[in-house]
Amino acid sequence: MNSGSYLLARFTGRSVDAHFDLGANEPPLPTITWRIDDGAWQEAEVAPRARLAEGLSDGPHTLWLMVRGLDEHQRRWIKPPVASVTFLGLDLLDGGQLLPVPEDWKHPRLKIEFLGDSITEGVLIQSPRPGKETRPWQSDALHSFACRTAMLLGASWRQVGFGATGLARAGSGGAPPALESFDFFYEGCPRDDWHPDLVVINQGANDAAMPPESYAPLYSKYLALIRRAYPRAKIAAVPPFGGFHAEPIRQTVEAHRAAGDKELF
Repeated sequence: MNSGSYLLARFTGRSVDAHFDLGANEPPLPTITWRIDDGAWQEAEVAPRARLAEGLSDGPHTLWLMVRGLDEHQRRWIKPPVASVTFLGLDLLDGGQLLPVPEDWKHPRLKIEFLGDSITEGVLIQSPRPGKETRPWQSDALHSFACRTAMLLGASWRQVGFGATGLARAGSGGAPPALESFDFFYEGCPRDDWHPDLVVINQGANDAAMPPESYAPLYSKYLALIRRAYPRAKIAAVPPFGGFHAEPIRQTVEAHRAAGDKELF
């Protein structure tokens, strides 16, 4: 359901296909992006069978496959979703097989969770191009600030952004306000036991019209919600890039730090 969701795999063989279930999708279809080894990133609309590579050496090879872009306005939170990427598996041709994953994939040295809205999601990063005019093509998680930051740091990450979402405002695609959605991946699907080392919050832009004195208590409640879920994580409360609610965010962070949360910045 989230742009930026990804998987890593190691395999042998000269060709690899990915299989997806499009039974619940409606046009415009989501886009995916992938890279084999250290090659260039490639991109396509999701398809029942997507050829990711052919003509490779015998291997071993590394695959990085990512949800690149979704249409933020399509239903993907409320069931039944019509915008999702449902991965079924890989087909390794020419005698290929999956290989065990390295220990640093199982136990990454740094895990980051990014929480935000369309900016975090990567909405409308790209301009329309011939044959690539739909919103899933104009959105691009790979080039979002969340993905780029995590990759530069060599981190494992989760990118949770829903367009138009605020702390008090419901977002696109049926997503509820952030205070209600934090504990769920989507309707009826609770958050799992993922525990990041660092949480980066980029909220405030979609609540810009709210008076500061009304926004600060909501932000305080949001920080407390995240802290309860991730008691050992560092939390970076980033003012929105447009500067919205920067002062109440700063004051709320200082109040929580004065109350004893020294891992909040």
